Amino acid sequence: MLNAFCFNNKLMRKIISLFTGAGGLDIGFHRVGFEPTICVDNDYESCKTIRKNTTWPIFEGDIRKFNFIGKVSGVIGGPPCQGFSSAGKGDPNDSRNFLWREYFRIVTKAEPDFVVLENVTGMLHKKNLHQLLGLVNKLKKLGFIVNYGVLNAADFGVPQNRRRLFLLAGRGFKIPLPTPTTTEFKTVRQALTDLETVSTGIHNHSPNNHAPHVVKRWSDLLPGEVDPSYRRARLDGDAPSTTIRAGGGYGPKGNHLGGFHPPIHYSLPRQLTVRESARLQGFPDDWIFDGSKTAQGRQVGNAVAPPVAEAVARCVLEALELHETNLADDNATHMINDCSPKYA
Repeated sequence: MLNAFCFNNKLMRKIISLFTGAGGLDIGFHRVGFEPTICVDNDYESCKTIRKNTTWPIFEGDIRKFNFIGKVSGVIGGPPCQGFSSAGKGDPNDSRNFLWREYFRIVTKAEPDFVVLENVTGMLHKKNLHQLLGLVNKLKKLGFIVNYGVLNAADFGVPQNRRRLFLLAGRGFKIPLPTPTTTEFKTVRQALTDLETVSTGIHNHSPNNHAPHVVKRWSDLLPGEVDPSYRRARLDGDAPSTTIRAGGGYGPKGNHLGGFHPPIHYSLPRQLTVRESARLQGFPDDWIFDGSKTAQGRQVGNAVAPPVAEAVARCVLEALELHETNLADDNATHMINDCSPKYA
């Protein structure tokens, strides 16, 4: 038997958040005036993070066992991307590639006015494109006007080059993609300089103690230079960061490494802390990540950068309000015509 969450139909800007993770997409939408009615995720430690930072209700479990009764303003989420990502194996038959169908199932139940889906750009690759087009076609049959494209987080004030696919769909109206909010990219140094000498009193900011030979090797690395033993580069302090990833990275023989292995600090001979990685994603410092350090890093790497999410949410809200105004004007016109005196 499916679990069901039932809510009053008279919701004001209520949304369902699917594959919530650490809540990056939700933070952006909440800032604009949307409220998650339910967050759905099966990762125990991500759910702990949401509970630590918010009072949003959570369905912790397999999305295939989640059902929703009622109506909301929107459905947002980013289905797992490992099967589409160029950083992973990129298996087109990965079972996680098909979870967008669960996303669509919930859209049909909740009858939202809009949907927002985020994923890696690998979903546009010819071996994966049929998955994206499958969702697009199904949404169109429900009356949605679909728009999608790639956004780079650096264009929205995030100190990181992070290109992600965003699909925006309105039921009967078009939602434009947000335009860049800046042409002056924020640098790694601007984002992290105040954390260089501080290691206490800030959540998730616990530097690793690396072995002496690692410290020596990393001390000699130039900006952008890759450590051949761990295939990680030192960040350039005067440019946006490379993409912060959730995966473990690779060893000298191409072997996949477990754990949290972010880039190397631009001026210190150590890897970034979780908090530094979160800063480069645009998370506020008071957003606390729960779980092991590996789990915290995975949550950061998997998240949508909140400033990008906010820019998307503003486009959604503006398009939604315009659509509602047009509907109201149309209804008023019909009422006037219906009430007009009839002449012989």
